[in-house]
Amino acid sequence: MKMSQEWLVWRFCTIVLLALPLAACTTWVKPGAGPAALDAATTHCRAVAYATLPANMVTTTSRGASYDDRKKCEWYNSSGCIKSGDQYYAVNKTTTDTNSSGRSAIFRDCMYQDGWREQ
Repeated sequence: MKMSQEWLVWRFCTIVLLALPLAACTTWVKPGAGPAALDAATTHCRAVAYATLPANMVTTTSRGASYDDRKKCEWYNSSGCIKSGDQYYAVNKTTTDTNSSGRSAIFRDCMYQDGWREQ
């Protein structure tokens, strides 16, 4: 993958990742409940979700862009470079919380059990 292609992929991924939280926004409603009740319910349900399924951060490493020259590779990549054959490859590290999706499901279930509904 050439540098310009890698840059475009990186830029696309960054835009998608920044837009995801906006797409996932939910308004919770409950008849007769005000903002204070919503704050209390979301705080309680987040605590339940984290107690049930704590964060599990996992870092994965993969190869990135390739370079003919080690110094050029190191100049463009602060996370390091590895050599394979006659090429140098950027090291890409990604850290994710593998329990995030499950915790979101627990949070939603808790809110529903307390009478809240997504709008």
